[in-house]
Amino acid sequence: MRNWSENYVDFMHYTVPLTAAVGGDYKFPSQYVGQYGVYEAVHHIYSHSSRLRQLVSADGTELHASQRYFSKDCESAIQEVRASWRQANGLSDDQSVIFFAPGNELKEAQFTMESTRKGVKEFLLKYSAPTSLSAKARPLDNFVTVISTHAGSAGEQYAKDYVREHGWTGKIVWVTNQDSEHLSAMCAADFGIIYDGQMVSSAAACHLPTMNLMNMRMHHQFYSDLFNRWWNDMNIIADNNVYPELVGGEAWFGKIADTLASWYLNPDTRYLMIRKFEGFIQDGMAKKPIDRSVVKTRDITLSDGRTYDVFMDPMTVATRKIWADMQAYELRGERLHDHTAIKTQMHAM
Repeated sequence: MRNWSENYVDFMHYTVPLTAAVGGDYKFPSQYVGQYGVYEAVHHIYSHSSRLRQLVSADGTELHASQRYFSKDCESAIQEVRASWRQANGLSDDQSVIFFAPGNELKEAQFTMESTRKGVKEFLLKYSAPTSLSAKARPLDNFVTVISTHAGSAGEQYAKDYVREHGWTGKIVWVTNQDSEHLSAMCAADFGIIYDGQMVSSAAACHLPTMNLMNMRMHHQFYSDLFNRWWNDMNIIADNNVYPELVGGEAWFGKIADTLASWYLNPDTRYLMIRKFEGFIQDGMAKKPIDRSVVKTRDITLSDGRTYDVFMDPMTVATRKIWADMQAYELRGERLHDHTAIKTQMHAM
């Protein structure tokens, strides 16, 4: 929030948990809602785990996350989702899966499709049989590309038209956001190529090594870097270049092919990224304050003896605040904490 914006903004919901120090401890009226991509992915992973689904509230607006074993719990649940999705799509565990999200907007898909197609092709020509020079190279059928699109979007139409016209090296599996199928595919994939957005935040929660593509001119990047060292929200939260950011001309097929190759040859990359994001995935979600009238101990402890934090759905957090403000203005505070009117079922975004 810049000082010149305060004249016409009353309240702000923000998605990156960073605030700047201001004299007199002044803070603009605001509320942290977190990354929707992170909460959506963690909610999906927990809901599909036989052991963790009980940690999600009945209405899906809250979930409990272990303070100490969050990454371990997520990883075990991700492996469940991975095995289930691969079995449903006829893929074995030893096949290498590349997850590619070209973007929802037409310009995003136009920017990513050509470079990614060529990058994946170059990678497969070098590391799959019979074109690879390595005697140990696996056959081309061992490599699969999952292309994820937003159902009904201009990006989806362009991506399908592009593949129909230019073809694609290796097998393709198409997924969409419907029924959160893209999240299951992320859990099942080995590498990710995603146009910048909340999908990258979801990839971080799904423990998917991902390169972040962005169509940005040099002067735009300069002003971005003037305020933040990184562009993607998860890198900003972690204050680390965990996910490579390929900006503008960097997003060319040679760089994409080389990055895929380095990750393919070093499987530990995935676990190194999990370690770098340790603690920051939780920071990407809005934590619910402990109700001290109910919880008398320092932390929330469940029957398994572990301590937990409760995280809230960003949409619900923002909606409840907006609804309370509407009531305060229009109803003068009557039924201020009555949320029944906004508890409607929403489709996964």
